[in-house]
Order: sequence, then C-alpha cells, then structure tokens
Amino acid sequence: MMWKTLAFRACVLAGLVPGAVAAQSLTIALQTDLTALDPHVAPTFTSAGMQQHVYGSLVAMDVRLNIVPDLATAWRNIDETTWEFDLREGVRFSDGTPFTADDVVFSLRRAATIRNPAGTVAPYVRAIRSVTAVGPHRVRLVTATPYPLLIADLTRVRIIPALLGDDVTTERFNRGEAAIGTGPYRAVRWTPGDRLELQRNPGHYGPAPVWENVVFRPITSDTSRLAALLSGGADVIDKVSTADVARMRTDDRVVLFPHDGNRTMFLVPDLSRDVSPFVTARDGTPLDPNPLRKTEVRRALSLAINRTALAERTMEGLASPANQAAPQGMFGYSDRIPPATFDAVGARRLLAEAGYPNGFRLTLHCSSGRYVNDRQTCQAVGQMLSRIGIETVVEAEPPSVFYTRMTRFDASLLLNGWGSIGDNLTVMRQALHSVDESRGYGGFNRGRYANAEVDRLIEAAAGTIDTTRRAAAQQAAMEQAMADLGVIPLYTASWAWATRRGLAYEAGFDEGTMATRVTRQ
Repeated sequence: MMWKTLAFRACVLAGLVPGAVAAQSLTIALQTDLTALDPHVAPTFTSAGMQQHVYGSLVAMDVRLNIVPDLATAWRNIDETTWEFDLREGVRFSDGTPFTADDVVFSLRRAATIRNPAGTVAPYVRAIRSVTAVGPHRVRLVTATPYPLLIADLTRVRIIPALLGDDVTTERFNRGEAAIGTGPYRAVRWTPGDRLELQRNPGHYGPAPVWENVVFRPITSDTSRLAALLSGGADVIDKVSTADVARMRTDDRVVLFPHDGNRTMFLVPDLSRDVSPFVTARDGTPLDPNPLRKTEVRRALSLAINRTALAERTMEGLASPANQAAPQGMFGYSDRIPPATFDAVGARRLLAEAGYPNGFRLTLHCSSGRYVNDRQTCQAVGQMLSRIGIETVVEAEPPSVFYTRMTRFDASLLLNGWGSIGDNLTVMRQALHSVDESRGYGGFNRGRYANAEVDRLIEAAAGTIDTTRRAAAQQAAMEQAMADLGVIPLYTASWAWATRRGLAYEAGFDEGTMATRVTRQ
C-alpha cells in the first residue's frame, strides 16, 4: 500500500494521472513590462494580456480573433440600440465574492469615467448610454446610436467587484489590494520593472490552468531575453528578435512559434501645429509653417521609404509592406488603395515643389523595446529620409518615456503601431478620427490629423449595423485618410514566441502572451 501511494503521488506530480494538474511553475520573459494592474488603465496588448489572467470580461477573443463567451453566456439585440447579456451563474471573484449583474454595471461605469495619463479603456465603452441590471444574472446595455463594434469592444473591458467602491484607485490595484477578478489566476505580487507573480485561482469557473504558479519577467534586451531562455531562467519568451529567428530554428534546445501579426506600424506626423517643436530649417531656426502639414511633404516622406527593404532586411522577413493603417484580412480593408512605392528621386522633386529644395531637419521619436525592432526601424527610416534631404535625428527611448511623450503630444514625427482585432474601424475611430474625447473619438490620434469627410464616414460606419454599407464606409474612410497620409504606413509585423524544448505555445494574431496557451508537448 505504501509503494502504491508513493507511486500515485509521483504520477500526480508528473501530471500523468488523468484529471491531475501538475503543481509546476512557469516563467515567461516579456519584452515590455505591465503598465498597471488596474484593468481599466493602459490598454496596451502587453498589459491587457497580463490583466486577462486575473480579470474576466463579458466576452473574450480566442487566438483566431473569434468572439467567445466569458462571463456572459449569451447576448442578443432587443433592437438596434439595446443589448441584453445573460451572465454566467455560480461564478465567484478570487476573494470569494459572488459575481452578479451589479458588478457589470459598476465595472462599465468605472471604465467610462476613469482617467489616467497612461490611457484607459474609456473609448471602448463610450458608445454605451446606459447599463442596467435587469436581474441578478442579466444586464441591459443601451447605446446612443446603433453600434456594430460593441461586442468586440467589450472584450477589452474587465469586470471587477462592485464592493471595491467608486473611490478605488489605480494604486490599490498596483499594490494588489484591489486586484480581484474572475480569471484563471490571482495576482500575488507585482514589482514594476522586475516581475508579476500569479497563482492559480482555485475558484475559477473554468478548467484549471496547467501551471499553478506563473511569473512574468520584463527583459527589454532581446539578447538577455534569449539568454534567459537558453539558461533556464525563462520557459517562454515573446517577441523573438528577427536576428535570432534563423539561428533558433536549428537549435535543439528551443522551439519557435511564429504567426502572422495584426499590428501595422506607421509614422505619425504632427499635423496641427503651425510650428512643430522638432522640425527646423537646416540652420536650426524654427520653420513656420510646419512643413509636415503639407500633403506634398508627407508624400515625399512616404516615397522616400523603401518598405520592401524594411520588411525583408530590417524585419528579416517577419513583416509585409503596408499601404494602409490595418492589415489585409481585417473587415474594412480596401483593395483600391495602391501599393506604397519607393521613389527617392520623386520624393526630392516633391520636396522642391513644396518649397523645400534644400530639405530641413527633424527628429524622429520612437520606442526602444516596445515593438519588435522598433529602434532598428527608426534608424532605417531616418537614413532613408536623410537621403532625400530631410536631415533626420533618431531618438529611441524606453517605452515608458516614449509613451509619456506621445500622450503629451511632444513630438513632430513618431513611430507608432496599432493592432487591429478583426476590424479596422477601431484604428480609424481612435487614430484617424479627429480628437473628440466627449464622444470617444481620436483618443490615440497622436498627430492630430483631421478631415471632416473622414470623420463623417467613420461615424457613419460606427452607426451602421448592415455589414455591406459599413464595409463601404470604412473602405472610403481609409482611402481618404491614406490619400491624405494622416499616418504613413510602413509594414505589418509578424510575431514569434519561443519555448524551451518540451513546451508548446499556441500563437495567434494578437501579441498578448498568455500562460494559458503554454502546454507540455
């Protein structure tokens, strides 16, 4: 009997007994750190991915960007502006509090009103006019106008217990005191810049995750992140450097998991100020008017960029050239936008026609470590612009510094990107519509691009349920915005994850890295 007991325990620890979950830890090294444990703050893919381990949402997206149930089991239109959601019964938060419709009401109202310099999820609930509990496990949402993206937007909004109260602060979440959710894990400790520690949530309504303990470690250096994987300091790494991909394919110690991405990278020019802070004449004197406000100058910038070289050399084949602000395959993509061409001679001619035969100086700002090869992309673009007479200085900054710069509108030309979730309407609402905070438009319009006709088309699409008419409006809006070069698209990047031998990662279109997608081979 003693030997049978010992053998059974050994099998449990090895995960060999049907239904048993091995009590093992997983360490994941990420290129960027979590920005906040507050689920309604800093809705970047990295932060949202880590928050998703702790908090649930009404609906979620799988790796193929399909909408799937989470805390809501069913939803329906009562009419064009009224939605009802049936909530999952028997769910408890990680502190044992029962989940009810009141928690949904509280969470959506908080998401609509919270403010934070790092950005919030408020744009994703701006269309909601009212939210009401119509029973302990049913809520009714009413939008101001017909809004086709409501379900997709709700995947970005996490649900927290109403007992936290209206005065709960982001700092309390960051300290872990208020980090209470319905996700598969509970937050143990977050040390910014060092690690986020998670532990399996025994009260989670769904299947128990494979890993009992998970540690996310931010390691910004590609070399150091790979070294952590090879030395056993990490089991999984994200955003594998393109320089390492070819070598890792032949390394028996690791397994590579690449996947087409959903993030299109683009340049964002300052289009609102008469004098832009980082644009000068060659002698250093300010330029008035700001040359970036001229369409001919933006066309010159676009023609100066060899996108094929960026995709094949800078990104080493893990990217495809882009001609619009969302990748092919997303709803609203336009086949009528011509491919972006490379023509340095034509670029210099356009500069001369715009009144800058000798060019000018500018600073190109970008992050270093927020996106795959972001610094290298900036350096390559800077060289291309310099060759047509735009003397370009590249300032690559740590992600936190760069993000603060973007939110302060403290740049003349910057590199940014947007991950589209199955539909290009969100990037147009947030990055190409003029800034209108009260209505939830232009929240991430970093260059203050504005075109009344583009605004009209975006708003028409946002209020149209009919998919044929909505697609036509979105295509027309993207076509006009790209003709204006409100942003200058560069490429759509692919993602690559790597694990130690013996593990597998279920890669998807989104760049979020999930412990729940890591399994044993």
